[in-house]
This record gives sequence, C-alpha cells and structure tokens, in this order.
Amino acid sequence: MTNPAMLARMGTPQTANRGALLEAARRAVAAGLNGRVALRLAGVPAASHRRRVLKVLLQDAAQTGGGQVFETTAGEMLLLGTQASAASRATQALGRLAGGSPLTLETWPLPQEAPRLMAWVEAATLLPPASPPAATPGIGGLDALLAALPPETVLRRRAILRLGHEMALPGRLLELSRPALAAELGAMAEDADLRRHAKDALIRRLLPRLAGPGPLRPQGTLLLPLPVDFIPGPAPRPGLVGVLPLLCAADPDALEERRAALADQGWGLAIAGLDAAALRLVVADAIPADWLLLRWSPALAALDPPLAPATAARCLLVGCDTPEALAWGTGRGIQRFVGPHVEAVLAAARLAGCREAAGCTQRQCGERAAATATAARTACRNHALLDATLPLPKPLPAGAAA
Repeated sequence: MTNPAMLARMGTPQTANRGALLEAARRAVAAGLNGRVALRLAGVPAASHRRRVLKVLLQDAAQTGGGQVFETTAGEMLLLGTQASAASRATQALGRLAGGSPLTLETWPLPQEAPRLMAWVEAATLLPPASPPAATPGIGGLDALLAALPPETVLRRRAILRLGHEMALPGRLLELSRPALAAELGAMAEDADLRRHAKDALIRRLLPRLAGPGPLRPQGTLLLPLPVDFIPGPAPRPGLVGVLPLLCAADPDALEERRAALADQGWGLAIAGLDAAALRLVVADAIPADWLLLRWSPALAALDPPLAPATAARCLLVGCDTPEALAWGTGRGIQRFVGPHVEAVLAAARLAGCREAAGCTQRQCGERAAATATAARTACRNHALLDATLPLPKPLPAGAAA
C-alpha cells in the first residue's frame, strides 16, 4: 500500500498538480477502455483520522485496479481510471467506514460519462501541496531532479536467456540500476518509496519513446516495470510486457481485468516479487499473469512441493548469480533466466565470437550490452553482436558492425 506519510512529504501530483488531473482525465477518456470508471466521493468527514482512512481505501483501490486518487479543497476525492470491480469493492468499504456521516458516492463509467467527468475536473480545485518545495535539493526537489534526468542514465536492460533444445535470447528485462540512481539522487535513493516514485516517473517519460529505434528498443520481447496506477494506452511497439508488483495480485479478479485491458492494447503482463518466502504464502498457479518473475535464492531448493509445470513454464528466474541457479531452474522446468551469471555467460560468448574486440574485458562487454544510454555503448565496435538475439552467434565478418 502506498505510504501516505511519504506522499504528504513529497506533495505528489495527485494532490498538488492540476495539470496532472487534467492529463489523467484526458488519458482515461481517450483510452476508451470498457470497465474503467471514475469514483467520486463527497461529504468526506472533517475528522482527520476518518478522512485519512477513506483516502487510504481509495489509494488501495488505485493500486489493485489501477488509476489515481485526487483530493479537492471542497472535501471531495476522485478515484480516476480504476477497474469497475475495484471501485465497487471500495464503495462498499467506504460505506462501512464512513462512521455514520452521509457520503455521496458516484460511479461514472468511462468513456460513457466523459462529459460528467470533464465538467467535474474543470470545476475542481485541488488541495495545495502539504509542504512547499524545498529551496535546496531534497525530497521537495525530487520531481525537478527526475524531470532533468535522462531515463537511460539509470535504466539497464538485462538479457533473458532461454535454455531448452537451443539457447536463445528471446528478450530483455528493463530494470532500475540502484547504484546509478544513487549517483544521481544521493541519499534519497536509499528510501524504497522514493525509488519507486523515481522509477514510476522515469517510466512514464520513457513510454512514448519506445516506438523509436535505439537501445531502448531491443529485438524481441521487452519487459518493463509499470506504475501501479498505469492506465494502458496502445503499446508503442510489439512485444511489450508490463511488470507489476506482487501486491497487485492481492485481488485476482481485478488483476485478471487489468490483464485483459492490457492485452486489448497490445501489452502482456508479468508479476514481480515472488521469492521463496512468497511462494509459501501465495498460490502462484492462481496468479492471472502471462509471466511470473521468481527471484532466485538457495532457499528455493527447500520448496515442497516443487513448482507446478504450468507455473514453471511462465516463470523467469531472476537474480541468477551462480550456475546452481540455472541448474535448479532447469531441473524444475524453468527455461528463462536473468541475472549476473547470465550476463557473464553471454559476455564471454560474445567476446569469443567477436572479431572487433580490441582488449575488451568481459565486464566491459556486459556493461555495454546492459546499457540503455548510447554514450555508454560507443566504445563497442560491434553493435550487431552486442544486440544479437542468440547468445552464441557466428562470428561476424570484419566491417559488419552496426
């Protein structure tokens, strides 16, 4: 669940930026997705603790069903762009927790009720930020820092190695590099909530650029993290798979609806956050997603029973740092692997088949292959091999580098 204290400290766009509300409303209407709604809540109790509880319920619905929450100076709240089922459950919970105070709850199906929504948006006055932006870089200046930060500086593309009858690179997984983010944001990168906020902001800026050429449009499938309030528009290129955190699987029905909405727009869906501890608490087979990102640790070897074949078939074993990780995964039917050991194996294979290598080390080759910034790849003279979809390509003739 979103941390309300962190949101208040930052003065997030949900409560501070009218432009964000207008843009979110236009995006929700333009998407034209059946099953999306706006939920307006008026008559919110003045007592601060009740108000906070009601807002947290809306924020929870926004996380499980997508969308954003906005709050006005008139005491109204708007849950914009969530799934109808998530809004329905939120409505029931809001009614129970209102404490006897009369609440006005209106559900506006989208895009059918677009005129009503836009009229409300035009008349609404959002609450100001909880605190003014700091004069010096800090939490209050985080959004300004992120706006000036090229996403390529801190995003890395990790190779997905498929093992089976043939070895192949069917795609890549886009990740936020914590060391790179720390170099840009300093101590703020140590906070998990701020890292999540930074990742969401960078991905929102990145999405429109995925249609163009470059390192951010690798061959094959590309998995990338999506903000939990993401309202899907048409996928900017084929093969995109949105990655959502495990908390989105808390409501399987809402997740299934999100999966269908993403599929209608050309997206696949993956769920991240599974590990040995989580597998003891959740039924992975029942998670409605195309892919499951399972984090490797030696504790997985103690799992009983092992993964069901259907679950293993849609797992990506991430964080593979030793050969034992690959051996454990293949022994249980997993075919796709991501992690430092995979990067090292692929870098060694590239160097063995590269006629352009001039003193390149395995580490340099791995870093260049993972980089999304063009400047970080310029030292490589064989981009065709660097971006190859096979881990053991045939040596390319001299002068064939892209």
